[in-house]
Amino acid sequence: MFIECILYPEEEPKLFLNTTHAFFSEKVTPQETFERNAYVELSTDGWTEQLMQDSIFDKFRCRWTPFYRGLNLIEYGKTYNLLIHHNDETYMATTTIDQPKVNITGLEYTPEFFDLYGGHDGIIVKFNDTPDVDNYYRFRMDRWMDKTRLHANSLDELINDCTEENELFLTEDLGRTIFTDGSNDGSPMEFNAEVSFEYLKGDSTTIYLLSIDAKSAAFFKDLDDQLQSILNPFVEPSFLHSTIDGTLGVFGSAVKSDPVPFIYPQDNP
Repeated sequence: MFIECILYPEEEPKLFLNTTHAFFSEKVTPQETFERNAYVELSTDGWTEQLMQDSIFDKFRCRWTPFYRGLNLIEYGKTYNLLIHHNDETYMATTTIDQPKVNITGLEYTPEFFDLYGGHDGIIVKFNDTPDVDNYYRFRMDRWMDKTRLHANSLDELINDCTEENELFLTEDLGRTIFTDGSNDGSPMEFNAEVSFEYLKGDSTTIYLLSIDAKSAAFFKDLDDQLQSILNPFVEPSFLHSTIDGTLGVFGSAVKSDPVPFIYPQDNP
C-alpha cells in the first residue's frame, strides 16, 4: 500500500491510496493502481468520518484520478487520526496542524538559477521566517492554462486530445524541494522555486507558501533525494521513511499562506 494525504485547514480531506506494482508492470495509471477495497476513516475531537471514493478528471493528462474524500472541513490547531483497514491489515497515523502561517512578502522572476539538476528558470519567493520554531516550507503555484503549456517532463510525449483549443483548466504545481529555516531562524528568507509547466509572457498564476509538518517534510525530502540518486550516480541513494507504520506513505498537514498573484514578465527562456 502507498498512502498520500496532506490535510489543509478550511479544506475537505483528500487521500490517495494505491497498491505498488513491480517496476516493469503495465499498470501505471491512477485508475489501475488505485486501491478500491479499503475502509478509510479520519477522526478528531468531536467527529469521526468515513472517507468515500471519489475522482476528478485531469484535463492535462486526459485521465481520471481516483481518491478518498471526506466532507468535514479540516480545522487548524486540531490533531487528526487516520485509520485504514485493508485485507485484514490496519494502518494508523496521526498529525497535528500547528504550523505557523507564513505569508509571502515578495515574488520575483528569475530567468536562470542553478541547483543539482542544472540551470532553471523560476520564481524567487521572499518571506519572514517565524522565530523559535522549526519551519519547513514548500512552493505551490495554481494556474489556469490550456494544452499548449506543456510539462517539463513530458514535452514530446503527452498528447492532449480531451480539451478544446484555448480551453482553460486548473493545474496545481507543487515544488519538488523542501526548504527549512535552519540557521536563519526568525530572519527574512528567500528561495528559488523551479516551475513544472511552460509559460508565456502575461500568463497569470496564484502562488502560495506552504508550511508543512516536520515528518512530511522529511518524507518529501527523501523523495527528492531518491530522484537525485537516480539521475546522478555519484549521489548517495536515499530510502523513504514512511510516516505511516506498516506501509509506505505520508500522512501530514500543511498551512497555506495568503494567495499572491504573479504574472510572468517574459516567455520561456
